[in-house]
Amino acid sequence: MKTYHKIIIGDSRWMKEVADESVHLIVTSPPYWQLKDYGNGSQIGFNDTYEEYINNLNLVWKECHRVLHKGCRLCINIGDQFARSVYYGRYKVIPIRTEIIKFCETIGFDYMGAIIWQKVTTCNTTGGATVMGSYPYPRNGILKLDYEFILIFKKYGNPPKVSKEIKEKSKLTDEEWKQYFTGHWNFSGEKQDKHLAMFPEELPKRLIKMFSFVGETVLDPFLGSGTTSLVARKLNRNSIGYEINENFLSIIKEKLGITQNSVFHDANFAVFNLFKRNDAHFEIMRQEKPTVDFKEEIKKLPYIFKDPVKFERKVDPKKLRFGSKIDNSSYDRETYFTIKEIISPEMLILNNGLKIKLLGVRENLQKKEEAIQFLREKTKGQKVFIKFDNIKYDEENTLLCYLYLWNKTFLNAHLIKNGLVDVDTNLHYKYKTKFLNLQREIIRVV
Repeated sequence: MKTYHKIIIGDSRWMKEVADESVHLIVTSPPYWQLKDYGNGSQIGFNDTYEEYINNLNLVWKECHRVLHKGCRLCINIGDQFARSVYYGRYKVIPIRTEIIKFCETIGFDYMGAIIWQKVTTCNTTGGATVMGSYPYPRNGILKLDYEFILIFKKYGNPPKVSKEIKEKSKLTDEEWKQYFTGHWNFSGEKQDKHLAMFPEELPKRLIKMFSFVGETVLDPFLGSGTTSLVARKLNRNSIGYEINENFLSIIKEKLGITQNSVFHDANFAVFNLFKRNDAHFEIMRQEKPTVDFKEEIKKLPYIFKDPVKFERKVDPKKLRFGSKIDNSSYDRETYFTIKEIISPEMLILNNGLKIKLLGVRENLQKKEEAIQFLREKTKGQKVFIKFDNIKYDEENTLLCYLYLWNKTFLNAHLIKNGLVDVDTNLHYKYKTKFLNLQREIIRVV
């Protein structure tokens, strides 16, 4: 059967293009808070306070309640997330799902439970590293967030009537039912190549088969790379997707098979384009600029989130680039810094305000001033770059790293080699044996 798919380049806090109660299922994964820059100034989450992030998401959930048919489901894929101590002053896990549940129930959704999606591969989307905290010693180890939640909500009321023929076409097999309606799912995350935060096809596939019928309409208010629309098409459902960043449109079109060979009808190029395939009809629209003030709309919400924790932002997250290089063991060597302040032989502040601690280095009080002078002379006017080991934070949640001059001079090692510091033996890290050997060589020579 031919299906219909509408892709709207616009803001899902104001889904005026979608009629009341015209959607039969909503499947989405909202943008991460502070981790990913999706490239649009109106995006939710990046460079927002946690309060702003939650309340702007709540505008989306309010719109979802409006457009969803009674008796139908809203499914939200969301994970807990680390709050970074390096720019918020404390290190904790943020349970984003709790605020989503509270707001959605406030506006009339019934919470129907959650599926725990255990990702098979290591996906550091929420900022977790492989080993964090006080490894291998107790108390300050930090849990690895290699799982996410899929929250299920139902809009109160009676669902639309469905014919016997459509029911038969939408029927799940016994194996699918047993596998899908369990509280735990285990399958891999998606490789993040063309888009910053893609979820795998398996996730919307299961939800669409579980909670919608053939011919019904599925909405994704954060379409991203277009996965939800693709799976809806494959499963003979219609779809609507909102994506705020027009740069992702080429990725969406490629994924959905909208090629130059498609039949093209141009009614008003600035507003919409129509594409036809044998099995699907696509409409791509550019939303008119919203006429509402979202800050004012937040004030009208039945529940406004107030964050009890007032974070102190210390560093612009754009400079840290969390969620990319830093979570994959090292910065790109082309990411250079200068030294703003040397607090001690092991503690320094970079020009972007980031406080770092040199991994494997322990201050020697007798050599402290000499070591500081050594670092001043070495780094004065010089560009530096940093790399990370399997452990990224100490017990005080300060970022641990190796520090190099632009010419690859390894400053941690040079401090030890010159007898200006001791070796930290309390942590387990890659160069521990090397550092101890350097220290023994100093002692032997002396």
